[in-house]
Amino acid sequence: MAKEHDTNLFKKHIFICKSCKKNDCPMLDDAMALKSELKTYFNEKYGKGVVRVTSSDCLGKCREGIHIVSYPEAKWFKDGTKESAQSLKDYVDSSI
Repeated sequence: MAKEHDTNLFKKHIFICKSCKKNDCPMLDDAMALKSELKTYFNEKYGKGVVRVTSSDCLGKCREGIHIVSYPEAKWFKDGTKESAQSLKDYVDSSI
């Protein structure tokens, strides 16, 4: 029998799409820079293990730019760039 899994590992788990159908897609660099910035911000503010920031393969919205989804509430953000990161930070900060 499998062991029960603790579903409360993190208060928030943020997935950032790093997949693009075009190999030379400039958004890939933006996605990885955004992931790095958010990971540093949340780890410094809350410590490790409170907000997890993970890169993800395709989230199915490639034509609309980089997408981000925050769980457990499944809140979606589009047009994810380092410049637009503040709205995601504000959202997470207000909901922890």
